[in-house]
Amino acid sequence: MKTNRAANSGKVGITLGLCLLGAGFGLFGCAHTVEGLKEDTNKNAPVVENAAEKAVDATKRAAQTADEKLKSTTANTSDVANLTPKVKSAIVANSKLNDPKNLINVDTKDGVVYLKGHVVSNDEKRLAGDIASKTVKEANSTDKVMNQLTVTSH
Repeated sequence: MKTNRAANSGKVGITLGLCLLGAGFGLFGCAHTVEGLKEDTNKNAPVVENAAEKAVDATKRAAQTADEKLKSTTANTSDVANLTPKVKSAIVANSKLNDPKNLINVDTKDGVVYLKGHVVSNDEKRLAGDIASKTVKEANSTDKVMNQLTVTSH
């Protein structure tokens, strides 16, 4: 039995030695890994920084474009909201068109001011279209006027 103990002690010693040797290589390997990591970080830092700057620039451009589109949309919405009542008021203010026999509806959609309904003469139809066009121009709008009034005699 003593020989088995000696053999086992030798095996334990060899195993322990191999473990220590492996740990030593592991520590050496870790040191190399840390140095390699530092080198990689130093090499890649400018690349990452450049990519981050490009991302910031792209984000700023996208935000500026969105802001411009929002302002444009808001301005157009405001124009539509103000243009329709301006045209309607200008038409109603005309004594020839402000007649109970006439029915003139004004609607603005997609850059077009529509005149719909009916009037009693071609002259009144033309006059309503002229007043609408003049009002649109005075409002500095680029909207077009579509005169869809019909002439009916009552």
